[in-house]
Amino acid sequence: MKILWIAKTCPYPKTDGEKIRVYNLLKYLSKNHDLTLVCRVMDDEEKEGIANLKTFCTSVHAAFVPRASGFFEKVRWCFPFILSRYPISMSTVYFKEVEQILRQLNINEKFDIIQVEHSSLTIYLDHVSFSGNPLKVVTMHNIDYIRNKRIVENLRLGFRKIYYLYNQIKFKKWELSSLFCYDAIIVMSKLDHDILKNDIKSVPIYIVPNGVNTDDIKFEPTFNKSKNLIFVASMDSESNHDAAIFFINEIFPQVKIKFPSLRVLMVGRNPKPELVAYHNGKDIIVTGKVENVFDYYRKAVLSIVPLRSGGGTRLKILEAMATGVPVVTTSIGCEGLNVQNGENILIADHPDEFVSAIQRLMNDCLFRQDLVRKARFLVDTEYNWQLIAETHDEVYQSIARENNG
Repeated sequence: MKILWIAKTCPYPKTDGEKIRVYNLLKYLSKNHDLTLVCRVMDDEEKEGIANLKTFCTSVHAAFVPRASGFFEKVRWCFPFILSRYPISMSTVYFKEVEQILRQLNINEKFDIIQVEHSSLTIYLDHVSFSGNPLKVVTMHNIDYIRNKRIVENLRLGFRKIYYLYNQIKFKKWELSSLFCYDAIIVMSKLDHDILKNDIKSVPIYIVPNGVNTDDIKFEPTFNKSKNLIFVASMDSESNHDAAIFFINEIFPQVKIKFPSLRVLMVGRNPKPELVAYHNGKDIIVTGKVENVFDYYRKAVLSIVPLRSGGGTRLKILEAMATGVPVVTTSIGCEGLNVQNGENILIADHPDEFVSAIQRLMNDCLFRQDLVRKARFLVDTEYNWQLIAETHDEVYQSIARENNG
């Protein structure tokens, strides 16, 4: 089939969970389909990544739109959306340059399927009516109205909270209404499926989880004397930023009492100034973007995922499991993953419970060995990208049969 894939940003280099997912699905699905990718490019590194994508995509069309350079440019982007029917957060995903590419492709090409990454990108379908009546599929990396609600609940009163509150007033209604234009919705987990099914009953919803390249990740449990706790995340995400600050303020002081030599590494791109201010080079290290995250996993004694908001499923957990690093997470952190507390992961929602879970893994070597072995088995059998791409392809085949039958 001939598929037009609309992504938020260029999925190479693979610097966050969304990019990893899009890149791997494009790579594996290209073996059976003719793929055209349209995306925004934000910097020179992403520009250079286009060449890699062209090795398996039939064509790649990118619009160069750098990040907003400061507060006043962000306000300028937001201004047209303040009184529109769209949530104000659409200002970060809708760009005329991308729309123009889509319009030109609609003139020159005919597609069997339009694949949209994120409900927010539905805004482009409001502006471009594709000829030939292609099937439309949207992937919900998060159910954003749920994620935004959780973010609001965890923010202190201030400008950010006011922004998210105002955005959320319109977001749930808009997001749910936008989904009715699709022939299929893809979510990451059964939990997201069940939540969405309560609100969307007329559009089929399929589960296609996240994954890891298990063939490329060597299982190397670190039973050494490493003193590094590690939190891997895109730190410019509000949910990840909140998790990092929550761990530093509410959990880490108790950990230091029990294990004075432990330090925490906050690993991920674009940390906010509030988080960077905690960096002291000793027991709290904020790395920013790193070249290879697996170099950090292999130096870690534990992976922590102290999320209090967000949605979807966490590639960071699957990567740690594949590498052999035990994971301590909140219930929200591992939502949607087929994990079992005490079997292949430890789940702790209260700071005291989180500290106890860390203590157990630090002190019980046999339990730790059993936990990481079972965690690796889980990702090998359920979260391999090859298997996940096949599941994704089955969605295309199913809706094609239904619409042709």
